[in-house]
Amino acid sequence: MGALLFYGLLLLANEMVAIAKQIFSQGAPLRWLVPLLLTSLPEILGMVLPMAAVLGGLLGTQQLMEGSELVAAQGLGAGRRTWTAPWAILAISLVALATLNAHLLVPAAARIQQGLQVRMTEEAQARFLRPGGPPWFPPSAPHSAFWVSPEGQIHIMESTPQGVQHLTAATMTYALEAKPDGSSELQLHLSGLQGVLYQPAGAGSVLHLHQEKQVLRFAIPSGNRLLPPTPLRYENSATLLKLGQRADSGVETPDAKNRRILALIEVCRRTTLPLAAAALLLLGIGLGFGHPRFYRGGAILKSMLVIMLYYLVMKYFENMWLAEKLKTVAPLLLLPFPFLIAGWLLLHLRLRPHHPNRLWRRLSPGFKPVRSHLAPTLHRMADTKAHLLRWIHGKGTQHGILRHWSTLAWWRNWASALGSLLVLNLLVEYATLAGDLSKNGVQLHVFARYWFWNLPPFLVIALPMAFLLGSLLSLSEAALSREWLALRAGGVSLLRWLWCSRYAWGVVTLLTLVLQAGVAPTAMSRANSLYRRILNRSEVQTSSRPWLHLGATGVLWHLQADQRWGFPLKAPGEAPILLRWRLGAPRAEALAWGGLHLVQGPEADQLFPTQALRASASAEEARTLDLLHWQRWAPDPERSYMLWSRLLGWLAGPCLVLAMLSFAFPGPRQGRGQALGAGLVAGLVFLGLQTLFGGAARASEIPAYWGVLAPLLILMSISLLRLQRLRT
Repeated sequence: MGALLFYGLLLLANEMVAIAKQIFSQGAPLRWLVPLLLTSLPEILGMVLPMAAVLGGLLGTQQLMEGSELVAAQGLGAGRRTWTAPWAILAISLVALATLNAHLLVPAAARIQQGLQVRMTEEAQARFLRPGGPPWFPPSAPHSAFWVSPEGQIHIMESTPQGVQHLTAATMTYALEAKPDGSSELQLHLSGLQGVLYQPAGAGSVLHLHQEKQVLRFAIPSGNRLLPPTPLRYENSATLLKLGQRADSGVETPDAKNRRILALIEVCRRTTLPLAAAALLLLGIGLGFGHPRFYRGGAILKSMLVIMLYYLVMKYFENMWLAEKLKTVAPLLLLPFPFLIAGWLLLHLRLRPHHPNRLWRRLSPGFKPVRSHLAPTLHRMADTKAHLLRWIHGKGTQHGILRHWSTLAWWRNWASALGSLLVLNLLVEYATLAGDLSKNGVQLHVFARYWFWNLPPFLVIALPMAFLLGSLLSLSEAALSREWLALRAGGVSLLRWLWCSRYAWGVVTLLTLVLQAGVAPTAMSRANSLYRRILNRSEVQTSSRPWLHLGATGVLWHLQADQRWGFPLKAPGEAPILLRWRLGAPRAEALAWGGLHLVQGPEADQLFPTQALRASASAEEARTLDLLHWQRWAPDPERSYMLWSRLLGWLAGPCLVLAMLSFAFPGPRQGRGQALGAGLVAGLVFLGLQTLFGGAARASEIPAYWGVLAPLLILMSISLLRLQRLRT
């Protein structure tokens, strides 16, 4: 039950973030979050039961192992049957519960959720594209914008490398259609269109457009899920089996073929996930068995690895089936059985008496010549390390041994955690850009410079996680080595011990503030320039919307790296139809209604009232003080949330440590796996809370400062609630 709650809450948080993104992108009220989340519970339960089974098996057998109850039971004659009988009882119960949930509750809840989404989209129609409201930016088309004037005239604006378009329409009807897979599609039916298309290629050409009708479609995708729902999840199992059968004639249309493939995937999921709960339960029991002397802990990490392996293999076979590279669904149906066999064999091996590693004893003689050859080099390295440590300890202990030891321990663990994150980031970045580096003939030093300048924006996210993991590693290490026990015996309190390392974590906290408020915006500008060079593109989409709406001048600007395209939100003839301003230029260029060329336009001071708006290409690259001016002249909830994140983001690391402090002191016979697992899960949950509240702040559902403060206050509340569980 504990494992069920652990993984259930983790997936529930992920589902909550995904649903919130969908709601915010459609413009619907946040009150739809609760009913949509409740109808997702059966589907979450189906995915959680295998996860909870493997973690429950691990925790159960490790508990028996901690108190030597397993050894005592084996001494009384308990064999394989003693352990497999309770597994069989629990496995049958899990399979029955999961089967009932998969075949009855999941499709019924999916049908209810589909009806709720239709009602939600109908209500969302009254919230966006209303006359006189702010411009609307489709989530799937970040370079497009729509605005409805108070008189009802519709402005359609688009800026891409192929061309810049500004159209006005006389009338518009729109509809939001909910898809079975959780996504939605916005359909705009426009009539009486007129405007211009400017093509910047070459010397630039102007095309004047007149259309009677036009239909625009924009997809509103659903959030990311561990297992993306299939479009047929609301159908009952009998209907899916009928859809999964081939036509008697042997000839089927592409649509019927696609439905047959998806129907069989849904049938396989409903069949294999209940069996996977039984198989992974046995595998977890086998992984948890051992001997108290060789106990290493790490139940959460082991269970996560098993779960990731199962779902990765499952998705691999599903993708092969969707690509029609598999001729049968047998691999999908038989997937739980290799895990069941592995659990049975592992349990059989763990119940045998312990033997030393015979393979290493056979291979070790071959390594003796290598060790003898490297011995002088290893001795010199050891001497250098000893001299360096003597110098460090000689300089550091002049302010006290406790302060010196605490500071070094925190720095060492923090550096190891941060180094792991940096190496992972380097591998991911290089794997992502390796193809572009080779295709565009970009040298490796360009990638090295890009990675270096991209470090400050990455460290904004990585430093709180490294702060948490480094602190947990330091505290748990001292608890397991009895150093914390010696400190308590000497009269040192936990507060005094933490305060002694203030010159370590205090410097990191200050560094986080400097990075977020000062260094990251400047570094992002250089990183974006190198990124465009690697991709050989003039424009690259940033994380924020590339639009700037200046209400004082009545112009909506599309922000690019070296220039901006302006769209005056006025009736035809009252203002130019297009404006172009190059960064640093004293004047802009304008295109009049009916004009054929760009001519000299207004001065930059008239279009942008303050120098801060002209100094940076986008709000992300603007300095923190300049961002205040951006928010003053062009109020936007997304930029407001960005500003508060820069000012308060440095509090994330200390708040995470306070919330997880009760997990940082494992028992004498426990390992550091519990502390690390709790830290990783807490970091993921915190990132999910930031996404949820940040999305609400960007959608103007809550004030921007609450979008930043709410996750931090939740962490502080958790720390106060778990204060009584802090056992040092």
